[in-house]
Amino acid sequence: MHRRVFLVNSSLFSATALLNAKGLFDTKNSLSWLVIKEVLEIVFPKTKHMPSASEFGAVDYLLKNINHKTFDKDDLNYLLQGAKDFNSSFPKFLKSSLEEKNRIIKQVSQNSYGQNWLSYLIYYGIEAMLSDPIYGGNKNQIAYKALKFQAGEPRPKVKYGKTDGI
Repeated sequence: MHRRVFLVNSSLFSATALLNAKGLFDTKNSLSWLVIKEVLEIVFPKTKHMPSASEFGAVDYLLKNINHKTFDKDDLNYLLQGAKDFNSSFPKFLKSSLEEKNRIIKQVSQNSYGQNWLSYLIYYGIEAMLSDPIYGGNKNQIAYKALKFQAGEPRPKVKYGKTDGI
C-alpha cells in the first residue's frame, strides 16, 4: 500500500468516525464533509507561522455549530451541495497528491460557482480559526498564539450566551 493511499484511507476512516461520534454521520452527507475537510486543509495549510485547518479545528467548528438556531441553514445546504458538486467534478480529489489538489482548487476558483463556494468555506474557516475556542474552533487558542493575539476579557463562559438552544 502506498503511503498516500494509506493516509487518505486513514483520513476517511477518522472523519467518518468523527461524524458518527457526533451523531452527524449520514450516508448522503458524509462524503461532502470529507471533501470539505480536505478542501479546507488545502486552503488553510500549515505554514511556518500558522496552523492548518485540521489543527485549528475548522470542520469541528462547523459540526459543533450547524445545529444551532443561529446558523444559516441555507449556508449549510450550500456548503454540502457545493461539496457534492465538487466531488462529482473531481472524483479523484481525495486520493490526489497535494500538488494535484492545489491545481484542482485553483481550477475551481476560476468559475463563479466554484469561487463562491470556496468563499463560503474560507469565511467559515476564518471564523473557526479566530473564534473563541468555546465554539469548537481555534483549539487551545492555537490561532491566537500564532497571531500573538490576546483575547479580550471576559471570555465567553457559555456558548451563544443566554440564547443557547442547541
